Amino acid sequence: MMKPYSGSFFAIACAVTLLSGNANASTYYQSDIGVRSFSRGGAFIAGNDDLTAMFYNPAALTRLKRSQVMVDVAGVQQFVTFQRTAFEGNGPLDPVTGVPSNIEYDEIQNKAPPYAIPHFGISSRFGLEKTTFAFGFYPPYAPDLSYDKDGSQRYSLIDVLVIQTALGPSVAHQFNDWISVGVGVAWNLLIAEQELKVSVPFHKNQIRSEVIDGEIVTTIDSPTPNEDPSNDVGFRFAAKDASGISWNAGVMIEPPSHNWALGFMVQPPVAFQTEGTMEADFSNHSLHTDELVGDYVILSETSKDKMVRMDITMPLILKGGFAVRPTHKSEIELAGVWQNWSSIDKITITDVNLKVDLNEDHSQEAAQMEDVTITDDVELPAEYQNSWSVRLGGQQALGDKWIARTGVFYETSGIPDATQSVSLVDGNKIGYGVGGSYKPNGDWSIDFGVSQSFPMDTDVTDSKLKQISIDALTGEFLEGTTIGNGKYSSNLLIFGAGVVWEFGKES
Repeated sequence: MMKPYSGSFFAIACAVTLLSGNANASTYYQSDIGVRSFSRGGAFIAGNDDLTAMFYNPAALTRLKRSQVMVDVAGVQQFVTFQRTAFEGNGPLDPVTGVPSNIEYDEIQNKAPPYAIPHFGISSRFGLEKTTFAFGFYPPYAPDLSYDKDGSQRYSLIDVLVIQTALGPSVAHQFNDWISVGVGVAWNLLIAEQELKVSVPFHKNQIRSEVIDGEIVTTIDSPTPNEDPSNDVGFRFAAKDASGISWNAGVMIEPPSHNWALGFMVQPPVAFQTEGTMEADFSNHSLHTDELVGDYVILSETSKDKMVRMDITMPLILKGGFAVRPTHKSEIELAGVWQNWSSIDKITITDVNLKVDLNEDHSQEAAQMEDVTITDDVELPAEYQNSWSVRLGGQQALGDKWIARTGVFYETSGIPDATQSVSLVDGNKIGYGVGGSYKPNGDWSIDFGVSQSFPMDTDVTDSKLKQISIDALTGEFLEGTTIGNGKYSSNLLIFGAGVVWEFGKES
């Protein structure tokens, strides 16, 4: 009786957790990194003039005529509010009749503080006239998300930590007065940790005994899925991949006059093979804490799988930009980015080996249970869509010591409304950037900037997100309550500062 319950519960919980635990946006990525870039609204592909060229367009490294060291630190914060739509019959069951009550939901907010993300890099020509070598650390931006553990969103997300880095070398060569080409390779580290809750609904009225023809006949009814906190089971997941390899390539066309520049970059798909652990916590569930029924269903306080695996491939990314320089002190760039998120058709969870210990000595019935080991692979479809953005930005030198930057952008979402959740809050958005640089002398530059983006509010009425709900007594997977309907509001704030030091002679 217990095997189907355990298998369904843990396999589905594993899949949902792993899928949402990688959430970073468009979709998984914020579009831009680097203080100078987000100050220009992300329009920094053809006009890039610092070590973030390793991320935007490695061909632009040929502009770095002197050796350079760059350090940036940015704070990323996403303000999220979610007012979930209430519906009838989703609350705790009446202790006598078993009829579900109603719940009104409070608005929830992301409580996580700004997430600090550093970047650094170094470049040199090593005495060569037309070739630039660089090495850097340039992770994509992503916010931190943390919500009330008992809030209306708890079946989607309570807390998440995602760290993705890119570390490696790049090289660029100027083939003639017009054309430069650059390539880069990076070692990627992905760490994902997440906490949420799943539901195992139970009510004592499900079990009814009566005497028929002198024999006691026990009938077990299917429970009504609900959101009674006493049915919640804590679920935690942690995984990492320290072997992801990515590369990108770029080209830059710029005449000797430097009046304009055209840049392109391509980054092929990046494969991650995460390995980690998942754990279910039954310590507060009624079937574990209630002595009258706990012995018959859930005896282990926790169950843990020490090794699960998920393979996911991040999409192809294309970038392009055209910059014009009306004067030697000013630059305007129009740029665009396209991300092939629709290539993610499904998420596959493999190497599941979760053992649930049912052989405690609390009762004779429990002693007759066999241990359950879950080994089935799990496939969960993804419905992401391609996203694109348009950016317009530039800069103006103000004398010899100051540079002002600003820009605006529009970006489409990679997540359809039907799969929107508090773990992946995204929508079509507009944004701006503003900032500048102070150059005390010819060797140093101090950069500063801020950027905000404003996704359109989303009122979801046809959510496909369901609460994970399992009948504890029969092992059947239940149609859980809909948990994604409601109004999502969000805006993203990025702010930061950096320093660039140039040294040595110009090559």
